Amino acid sequence: MLLATFAVPQARAWLERPIATLWAGIVSSVGVLVVIFIGPYYLTPVLPYSLVRLLFCVGGILFGAGLGAIALRCGQLYGALPSRQVVLYVAYSQFVVGASFFIVLGSPAWAPVPGGPSLAGMVAFVLLPLTAGMLAAFSRFIEQPTPTLVRDHSRRSLPKAFWKLLAVVFVFSCIVSSVYASTVAVSSIETTLAGSRLVMLARMLLALVLAVVAVGTEGDRLNFGKLYSVVMVVSVALVACLPLVTVLHTVLVQVVSLSSVVFELFLWCILAFIVFQRRTSAVIVFGYGYGAYQLGNGVGWLFGAQALGTLFDAIGEAFAYMIMALVVLACAFLIFSEREFDRLFAPGEEGAPSLDELLMCDLAADGEGAPREDEPVRKGRFGVAIEALAEAYQLSPRETDVLRCLAMGYNSSTTASKLSISWNTVRTHTRNVYGKLGVHSQQELIALVDDATAGEA
Repeated sequence: MLLATFAVPQARAWLERPIATLWAGIVSSVGVLVVIFIGPYYLTPVLPYSLVRLLFCVGGILFGAGLGAIALRCGQLYGALPSRQVVLYVAYSQFVVGASFFIVLGSPAWAPVPGGPSLAGMVAFVLLPLTAGMLAAFSRFIEQPTPTLVRDHSRRSLPKAFWKLLAVVFVFSCIVSSVYASTVAVSSIETTLAGSRLVMLARMLLALVLAVVAVGTEGDRLNFGKLYSVVMVVSVALVACLPLVTVLHTVLVQVVSLSSVVFELFLWCILAFIVFQRRTSAVIVFGYGYGAYQLGNGVGWLFGAQALGTLFDAIGEAFAYMIMALVVLACAFLIFSEREFDRLFAPGEEGAPSLDELLMCDLAADGEGAPREDEPVRKGRFGVAIEALAEAYQLSPRETDVLRCLAMGYNSSTTASKLSISWNTVRTHTRNVYGKLGVHSQQELIALVDDATAGEA
């Protein structure tokens, strides 16, 4: 996925071919077959270790390359969706993940080789990437969102906050996966599987909450900046507490794993929001964003399984966990804070929609997606009311932005942060808005907007 960002036009052209993701699924399935056949129950006893290691690397590369291509295609599809619909589809996807997991676990446990993996499990591992590639390919022949009109294929279209986010994504995924890998390396298969069941159940409950929020609200509860801060704080607390708890150590590690799942869902939504808002190539945004996440997972797993135990012996388990917790904390509140999150979605040009506006949009009907350049964004009642007031009272675009923030209850400092302007500029625009609307306080302004919103019902 990262390599695709160095050849964006070629990667995008290849992904536009209907057969591309089908071939990606086939390549990924072949990689899985290679890894299964060289496993300890099959060819490992009869092949030299050097050849087994080489084949394992080849199988892993094929598997990852195929899934990476499918993920980029999915990124294109998600990037063409309105923001709340992205959240809803992400929730749907987690139900599919959970259902697939429990179907495989509930299948007959018969294995071709006594003590080896079950036939059902092997078939599922081979068929799932192939199925994903087929579905991604068939998506071109069914009704789907209008592709986002990409304005810029270059990295210059992305703000500095995006690159700070990538640093946090890499560090966070690296540390969390290393903690999880170090525990899995010394745990029995039964213990790991039991923990995975709990994580999968929690994952499906989280998906249910996301679906309810996406459908049952107007977007005002979808505060991803707060979600980011909460996930980071919880992860720091869990990692820091791991050496202090012995009986529940494995349980806490599974909770850490769940926080990684939440972070991954958060990341996928955010990347889709960026593509939709900025009309930037999904190959660039998902290639860097999700590629950094998976690279961190790989590096972290290798470190956790191979080197973390040695680090524990050298400096002590408690001190090592504390260092990792402090690194996550520094990333969360120094490199990419909630303020940086707001800057990430500051409108890139005059009149461009902010994330708050996008989340206020109604869930699009089937087949509706990103607006074309000459087509307005479909808004909920709140957005329509704001635009009606702005037109009626002849507000400028920036005064309209300030009106929207004030109507959502933001103070001057928060408004300045969200709009990336100075506090004094916000105060000037606020006085102008109050004068044009004939109100004298923020409460009167909110009441006026509420009346206008009710009139749009």
